[in-house]
Amino acid sequence: MNLNFEKWHGNGNDFVIINSIESDIKINKTKVKKISDRNTGIGFDQLINVCLPTLASSNFFMKFYNSDGSEAGMCLNGIRCASKYIWQNNFAPKGKINIQTKSKNIICAPGRNDTVEVSIDCPSPFSEKNLIKKLERKVKDDFFLSNIGNNHLCINMDSIEKVDLNLIYKDLEKLIKKFDINLSIYKKRKASIDIRTYENGVGETLSCGSASLSVASHYLNKGFKSIKVSSMGGDLTFRDVKDGILMTGPTSFSYKGNVNE
Repeated sequence: MNLNFEKWHGNGNDFVIINSIESDIKINKTKVKKISDRNTGIGFDQLINVCLPTLASSNFFMKFYNSDGSEAGMCLNGIRCASKYIWQNNFAPKGKINIQTKSKNIICAPGRNDTVEVSIDCPSPFSEKNLIKKLERKVKDDFFLSNIGNNHLCINMDSIEKVDLNLIYKDLEKLIKKFDINLSIYKKRKASIDIRTYENGVGETLSCGSASLSVASHYLNKGFKSIKVSSMGGDLTFRDVKDGILMTGPTSFSYKGNVNE
């Protein structure tokens, strides 16, 4: 059976998007791992299955799968790309849409200069006292834990460019993976933040929207009205708004095709 797909990316964080709106496509771990292989499949950081919602308040339900076949709660770069996919394929008029995910509902709308705006709640602290104590013994730099549908450990460093992120993750993996916590290291500049992220089930990605949101929120809570977060793949902008945080970022269509399942 051939599976139709579109390939998109948000700041280099790349996705295969499939359509379960018109016909329900069954996804399993074996299928995801086969398609995710960058040598013999298509290759992606995550697969997004766009489905009909199960909540009356939502327009669509998006399911996210990491390249190792595990399911993720949500992905902000992916939500922007899948929203653009919905508008361009005329599954909904180009305007505000309510997206249901495994972890929470998120509002997306077209932004200026072909960007997508995402309205989302502020992250909440990830409170696991025993874990925090263990991390305090292993991590020498300042850090915090947050939850935004995905869990993140964010470590503030003086420099991140030449740091071996894989090595840091391996050192902390036994502590954080069982809580499904992703790892980010970041450096604060005067009016912006540089960040690198290692995502569970994927590895280091060129960009991670929820990690960027976690770090941005940390500084918006300290009085910043807006802040730019820069990853290897590009920039995201975050603004403090009445009901939470507004994230603005780009999306890019790569190609479409079909693959033998």
